[in-house]
Amino acid sequence: MSSDKKMKIICKWCTVSKDCHIVSEETLEHQGAYGIDDVVMAKVKIHKHFKAKNYCKGSDRTITVPLSDISKYNEKNKD
Repeated sequence: MSSDKKMKIICKWCTVSKDCHIVSEETLEHQGAYGIDDVVMAKVKIHKHFKAKNYCKGSDRTITVPLSDISKYNEKNKD
């Protein structure tokens, strides 16, 4: 990966790995098994892409996912 902000993520709508980048990060409190945990969430912008002949429903969207999930996926699927 050339940059920490650029990565690949699986699009929820077409289930294909697509390029995206982190727009912002925020810390949320989550009720875990051992009390309140702080979870770092990342707002991720999925770039435009096609599903068959038309744009995918997930194109050009911003989604919120845990930052730890993104880093695990990137470690597993290095170029």
